[in-house]
Amino acid sequence: MKKLLVTSLLAFAACGFAQDSQSAQPGQTASGQQAGAQPQQKTIKDPAEYNAYMSAISNNDPAAKAQSLEAFLQQYPNTVVKEETLEQLMAAYQAANNVAKTTDAANRLLQVNPNNVRALALLTYLTRAQCGAQTNPQSAAQLCGQAAQYAQRGLQAAESMPHPTGVSDADFKKLQDGLRVIFNGAIGMAAVQNKDYKTAQKALSAAISVQENANNLQDVYPLATAYLQDNPPDYLNGLFYAARAVDLAQGNAAAQQQIEKFALYYYKKYHGGTDGWDQVKQQAQNSPTPPPGFTIAQAPPPPTPCEFADTIMKQNPDVSQMAYGDWLYVLGSGNEKDAQQVWTFLNGKGIPVSSPEHPAKVISASADELQLATTDDDIQENKADVTLRMAAPLPAAQIPQPGTMLTGKWVGKATSYAPLPPAAGQSAAGQQSGTGQPQNQPAGCLPNTGGGVMLTLTEGAKGAPAKKPTAPAKRGTTAKKKPVAHH
Repeated sequence: MKKLLVTSLLAFAACGFAQDSQSAQPGQTASGQQAGAQPQQKTIKDPAEYNAYMSAISNNDPAAKAQSLEAFLQQYPNTVVKEETLEQLMAAYQAANNVAKTTDAANRLLQVNPNNVRALALLTYLTRAQCGAQTNPQSAAQLCGQAAQYAQRGLQAAESMPHPTGVSDADFKKLQDGLRVIFNGAIGMAAVQNKDYKTAQKALSAAISVQENANNLQDVYPLATAYLQDNPPDYLNGLFYAARAVDLAQGNAAAQQQIEKFALYYYKKYHGGTDGWDQVKQQAQNSPTPPPGFTIAQAPPPPTPCEFADTIMKQNPDVSQMAYGDWLYVLGSGNEKDAQQVWTFLNGKGIPVSSPEHPAKVISASADELQLATTDDDIQENKADVTLRMAAPLPAAQIPQPGTMLTGKWVGKATSYAPLPPAAGQSAAGQQSGTGQPQNQPAGCLPNTGGGVMLTLTEGAKGAPAKKPTAPAKRGTTAKKKPVAHH
């Protein structure tokens, strides 16, 4: 959709000055109107310059046209139609599929007119596309931020965009709607990157409100993310658009599988199981927005982490055989007795926090310390649960990038732990709440806990430890034991 809009936008640039070119003469405006007929029109007074301009824009071959326009600009660098010539040049390079030259022409155009809506739309589109293709999270965030800056300027420029000659009111409205799609989509994507989910919801909702863009996966999936990862999450809107994204990803099996995994994670978290998911997908397939009365039954509140820690311990009387994720769950539960039993076993022992089979996600990194997400839940939520302090500083080339998954085996010695408070807007049971800790908290449960744990390991190193680590092969929590809030 957006590529088609960009092409249409450049088509307006390519034809706007050529509609009356056959009858135009020196002393007339570049569009064939008499000078002064419209305040915005420009007149080329030099016959030689006029003829060179008309010859350049009349070329039908994109590559040859670009060459002619470059020659015209070199010969007449201060021409009165410099902005129009650069628009033509940008369109010619785009038609020739020369992305680098198209981008260069767009930037040159913004030097002449910083509010040129065609250049802003093109740069927004191309920069967002580069952001989406990036595997480096920092580079992606930088590119998405740049696209959003172009888009913010573009939204303002679109409101005052002059009505092109010969374009009907209906077509001009479609053009402006298309511009808003491009600009709002980029603003929303950058906001998701920055975790500014309210801004993302507003911008991406505006983008998909245009009928021609309602089926654009590149805007629907980020909108689902913005709703589901907000605090508190908007589960109903988020799950509807996540289900719609699954449907829109048909034809790309890998993407569809990834999106459905993401959607089911939040669906089970809210609903408690997968039953009814197919019906939600059916509704999303048949409507671009949540239909009237759309709802999903919410699961009953799960036990608090402190209560559920007792269940885990009863099902796993031998702490050495517990899953890694259960260790961390109990340590962060606020249950003093259960946490002490787990910690008595772990304290001082070597623990592999990342392996090729179960890689950890890097949240932050320096030569001396890595902040890692090691459980499935925390990887999904991009939340650190382990601090790995290195035995020796890592060489600069070996410091992993935030957002990436570790390679190889990384180990450290369990030294301390700290249970974390619930996230803002969450109770200790993991449900949305305005009151925080449950009133009937069982005895022996620490207050303001249940939000996870930060496990600190020292003597961190990459590779096998000197002695066999005590951690079992199982990394995640046992699914059948996991309460709803922590699927």
